[in-house]
Amino acid sequence: MQAKGTFEVQMRPEPPSSTEDGVVVGRARLDKQFAGDLVGASQGEMLSARGPVATSAGYVAIERVAGALGGKRGSFVLQHNGVMDRGAASLSCTVVPDSATGELAGLRGTLAIEIVDKQHRYAFDYELT
Repeated sequence: MQAKGTFEVQMRPEPPSSTEDGVVVGRARLDKQFAGDLVGASQGEMLSARGPVATSAGYVAIERVAGALGGKRGSFVLQHNGVMDRGAASLSCTVVPDSATGELAGLRGTLAIEIVDKQHRYAFDYELT
């Protein structure tokens, strides 16, 4: 199955934990509101690293999503792994196995994120086992 929609995100950066040798290691808290086939909210934490090349960076994040997916209520955890290599982006965003609760217990899937005209969109390929 696939769920599609939009989300809004608020990032609350914290002071960098390291800035040695021109490499910035940062941390931020995330708050998201999802609309569309997934309706709910999430909270998470992100760690990032950026070197002196402006178009290269990496991040990892964990976020707990609570709400309704396809009319079923519950929560689940998403794990992000993103890399920007001189402008070439790759992102993996996967449901942490066995993290889903309520009517979403058994949820498996991957979520793709696209930003179009400053609007965040998601496409969530998932299955309930």
